[in-house]
Amino acid sequence: MRQDAEARAASRRLLATSERELQQRVRQAIGLLERALGEIRNFIGAFRPPGFERRPLGEIIEGLAVQHETLTDQVVELTVAPDLGDCALPTKIAIYRILQEALANGHRHSGATRQRVGVARRGAAIQLAVSDDGRGFEPERVLAREVDVGVEGGHFGLRGIQDRVEMLGGSLTIDSAPGRGTELAVTLPAE
Repeated sequence: MRQDAEARAASRRLLATSERELQQRVRQAIGLLERALGEIRNFIGAFRPPGFERRPLGEIIEGLAVQHETLTDQVVELTVAPDLGDCALPTKIAIYRILQEALANGHRHSGATRQRVGVARRGAAIQLAVSDDGRGFEPERVLAREVDVGVEGGHFGLRGIQDRVEMLGGSLTIDSAPGRGTELAVTLPAE
């Protein structure tokens, strides 16, 4: 009898422990699902066309900065030159995608608390500068690694930015080093 009572008590303890573990696992699963849903929302928002043809470049950039701040709670200090005007559609799309990738990289990889974006017209060119106060990195090493594996972590990253710039005959400089943040500067033909 005593052994039966001990066995029933042990079974109840095991059941209670299993129930607690089950509740913990359900909470973890719910957390993972909520994060996945957030990622899906970010993905959908990131690839929704912002009306490139109808909206001027400055407005598109401002919208992207606001979207980034909303999704990440990270401050973007934005400076759009008052004489920016508009540009050719391929340039507009490239600037949008480059800025999107640069802001995402700054948020995901650098540990930055804020990012700065400036866009201006210089003669027949559009200049975009994106910088952060993050941990920095070695650009040559990251670019070499992206070439070796094709894509890094499922993203084209800096290689994708570099390819977009080259396709339009522009220029790209990346100034970064461990411990001192990153500045990316792009110049593309406006027309």
